[in-house]
Amino acid sequence: MKKIVYSMLMSWLAVTLGLFTFAPLTYAAAPDSYALYVDGKLLSSPYPTIVQNNTTLVPMKTVLAELGYTTTLDSKTKMITAKHSSGSYIVVSAGSKTAKINGVAVQLPVAVKAMNGTTYLPLSAIKTLTGKAIGADSSQAIAWIGQQPASDALSLPWGMSPQELKKSFAGKLLIDEGGQDDIYVLLYQDGPNDDEEIYIFYKGKLAKATFMPSTTNLELAFYIGVYEGIVNSVTKTYGEPLSNTATYDKDTLEEVSFADGGFYMSVWEVDNTKIIALLRATNEGYAASLQFVDMSVEAQLNAALAAMK
Repeated sequence: MKKIVYSMLMSWLAVTLGLFTFAPLTYAAAPDSYALYVDGKLLSSPYPTIVQNNTTLVPMKTVLAELGYTTTLDSKTKMITAKHSSGSYIVVSAGSKTAKINGVAVQLPVAVKAMNGTTYLPLSAIKTLTGKAIGADSSQAIAWIGQQPASDALSLPWGMSPQELKKSFAGKLLIDEGGQDDIYVLLYQDGPNDDEEIYIFYKGKLAKATFMPSTTNLELAFYIGVYEGIVNSVTKTYGEPLSNTATYDKDTLEEVSFADGGFYMSVWEVDNTKIIALLRATNEGYAASLQFVDMSVEAQLNAALAAMK
């Protein structure tokens, strides 16, 4: 593991999405891509859901596999068929605006497309095939099949592999990467002077997301302002935190200084994600940060990180 990633990981640097603003994270490879929920669960796929000419297109094989369909390709006719054990099926070919769905020819709003090494269908075809509700919300950059996600749901791609994240973040600047045992880390920036984004994977699956402001300001007052801005923004979006912590001496009940290991911390839980805002001292000065952790593997992740020290 290269030095820059290792030192950040060992220092337990947490993450922020910006200095004074907060918005729910969404899995988006480009401005015209959406996070896709299937029956309330965020779909992990190397192929993003995209929007072209106001039509939402989904990766056929990945989505239908999630819904229990098996996809095959006829090498001679180039027809693609997806079948379900219930007897439901769809037959399409790239470039055609007609699909055969459960024995009926159906006109699609746009042609089936072959892109990024996979076949894309209009989202509406999934509704016709399965009968499930569909929808999309451009303000959150999300789409769904079946259950609509809550408006305040965090669209974090938990379970995504490092390779999948690299593919979706092709436009970002990969600063460093490395791993040890069950832990692997990717460090990104949008540009050389932008906030740093740290993604920690446990056993090959994304378990923790971290964004850190890139700044040379060394004044404690500046970082307190950053921390308060983060807390206020998250509170506005998700309500009051479950806990607010400042470290105090158990004997004198006086607040412990940052130089002596003191810290401020606020914690929220949203769906299956824990959000932690943190302000503490570092070897270089101070760090105001915000981290997102997949609660389903939080204990295992923390144990694996602790074992690396």
